[in-house]
Amino acid sequence: MKTMKAMQLTGARSLRYQEVERPVCKENEVIVKVHCVGVCATDLEIYQGEMIYFLNGQATYPIIPGHEWSGEVVDIGRDVTRVKVGDRVVGETTISCGTCRTCLAGSYNLCPNRVENGVLGKDGACAEYMVYPAHALHVFDPSISYEQACLLEPAAVSLRGIKRLEVTPEDSVAIIGAGPVGLLAVQAAKAYGAKQVVLIDMRETRLRQGLELGSDEIIDLSRDDLIERAAALTNGEMFSRIIEASGSPAAVESMTQIAAAGSRIVLLGLCGGKRAKIDLDTIVTSDLDICGSLGSPGVWQSVVELLETKKLDTAGLVTHRFSLHELEQAFSLMERKDPEIIKIVIHVC
Repeated sequence: MKTMKAMQLTGARSLRYQEVERPVCKENEVIVKVHCVGVCATDLEIYQGEMIYFLNGQATYPIIPGHEWSGEVVDIGRDVTRVKVGDRVVGETTISCGTCRTCLAGSYNLCPNRVENGVLGKDGACAEYMVYPAHALHVFDPSISYEQACLLEPAAVSLRGIKRLEVTPEDSVAIIGAGPVGLLAVQAAKAYGAKQVVLIDMRETRLRQGLELGSDEIIDLSRDDLIERAAALTNGEMFSRIIEASGSPAAVESMTQIAAAGSRIVLLGLCGGKRAKIDLDTIVTSDLDICGSLGSPGVWQSVVELLETKKLDTAGLVTHRFSLHELEQAFSLMERKDPEIIKIVIHVC
């Protein structure tokens, strides 16, 4: 039996660096040698035992975390044709059954039979090797580093939200929340032709990074009046497109106040079970279109192309790096909630 090194969570805050059995691939699967893994808030919640799937019993320990990753194909099953040994790849987090009603309708992110890599029903990328279904992989160009590519997963989440906004060259877009998803959404909105992109947050470090990544203007909630500043930046028209990426109930409650009549709002942030009060009258009288966006179905090839054509900068988000055996140190750093910490990457090899 071949073994490999992996970081395995055996329970909340019980993380072990140990030898585990190395996976083998079936006919439609591949073996990936993992190079880089991005660490996100979901991984931290799993480590803390606070992620909703683990609280409601959908997911259980032990599990190897890691759903933002990049790697190299080192073995393929006999029926695999869309990738080959040596390809540099990333993989979609949601792996669906492909046969149910929602999958056949194209909404495979909602598949009731899905597994989610490193999150729900499947070991993730915090290991030397990982098995993956070939249909969920996407090849990227050798000009892109493994570190850049491992952040394609949150970029895909952002791009899916921007696509749901249906941005046009006439739109003023507000991005609420300057976390990694919000910062990537700034770039996606610019790439898709928005007239104006405004980033909203209260952390100066994050707002400054947003300007470097392409935001036209910022609203600093630590000093600016949200409504007054929004009106000033839009000549009183307010925003025709809004992404809510903070997961803050207060932000959700305020988003209708900066929305232009007939605007569209897409929610990407989860509030962690907290509730928000929304002005329903404003939604009706302003004819607002509000929807959620889960995951990243149907956008992966597009987001790879954005990175390859340099319309997307993921490297600018990476502030800290660790080795695989230092994953717990990465979680401890994240728990400090320091705004200087934007994105942590684990270098597996």
